[in-house]
Amino acid sequence: MDVMSANKRSSTLTVMMSRSLRIAMIFAPALFLLILTAGGQPITQANGTIPQELLFPGAPLNMADENLPGALNVYSPLVVECWERGCRPCELMGPKIYQMASDFKGKIVFAKVCIDDNPLTMIKYGIERTPTLLIFNNSTLVYKHVGNYPIDDLKHIILIVLHMR
Repeated sequence: MDVMSANKRSSTLTVMMSRSLRIAMIFAPALFLLILTAGGQPITQANGTIPQELLFPGAPLNMADENLPGALNVYSPLVVECWERGCRPCELMGPKIYQMASDFKGKIVFAKVCIDDNPLTMIKYGIERTPTLLIFNNSTLVYKHVGNYPIDDLKHIILIVLHMR
């Protein structure tokens, strides 16, 4: 085998591996839910469905550019807080996101994305100021809210936008 064909094979293998890794990262949340097991048996209810506490966690998920698209396919509705380091309003918003994730467990999934580390999300959704809440329903952005507000106001906005109130 000559050096040229060895380099070509190596390059092709690298492309295939990176493509596989990207696909795996996009679908990881869905695959995770499908392969959860306890003692080798899938964790399902008597009717064959996955329990609500697995589909709707009681704490915010940490998202990144790589796994947000997959999460949008798995979780609906999904509220994503976009924050940045050193942002005082973001620091004040953090506990509210945790509280709302707990309060809406079983109904709404919450997630957090640090835009310092995830520029693709920032660009894709036009995040110019933080904190910004992105509210998704059925994988579609339905509302973008900028700023830190009292928790009751945030809950009201989320419920109204998602037609849950």
